[in-house]
Amino acid sequence: MNVVYCVTASYIDKIKPSIRSLREHNKAKIYLLTEADSCDIEDVEVIDIRDQQYFPKGGVNYNNQFTYIGLLKVCYQSYLKCDKVIHLDADTIVCDSLKGMWDTDLKGKWYGMAQEKKGWYKPFGDIYYNAGVMVINLKQLRKDGIQDEMVSYLNTKKQPWCEQDAFIKYGLDQDKIVEIDVRYNENQFTGFTDNPAIVHYAGISDWWTNRNMGRAELLTRYR
Repeated sequence: MNVVYCVTASYIDKIKPSIRSLREHNKAKIYLLTEADSCDIEDVEVIDIRDQQYFPKGGVNYNNQFTYIGLLKVCYQSYLKCDKVIHLDADTIVCDSLKGMWDTDLKGKWYGMAQEKKGWYKPFGDIYYNAGVMVINLKQLRKDGIQDEMVSYLNTKKQPWCEQDAFIKYGLDQDKIVEIDVRYNENQFTGFTDNPAIVHYAGISDWWTNRNMGRAELLTRYR
């Protein structure tokens, strides 16, 4: 199993609870795309993205509400040599085996993602997904050669949810998304379950310090 995180150097400490929880329940090769050539987390392959050329500072999504580094998620197929990877946002805690998600049949598809609840945001029709947790078919993405088009889109078209909008737009247009169970990405947008495999504190701006949010005890446990 391959797992990747993509964060700024200042955010490395905040992925540590997620990595600890991941390791407790799964055996995985872990990659980290960040603005450094090393980190203080053992057995993580660090990929330094400081010289990235994909997203110049003048791009319309470069200074977004999140961080430009998240845009590089659409370039995983160039940075990673493996054929398949699970992406996890920093604000996730793993509670169970991810084998079921890892084994998702992605033949001919690009992404496995949990669908968000209908109605609140419909830029590409009635269906929308959450890209904070994904299983990604890097081999198929390389074969289909979609990266340059997605990079160009994100450099010219302002999008509220940045790379997530690009994933969904192109994934829906070309029928390249497989829906995964919500228990692999439980959050306020996808819905809640009795037995989450991944808890995602999506949309909670102060998730790192908020002790009143749902399942906050899990974050506390792994900090």
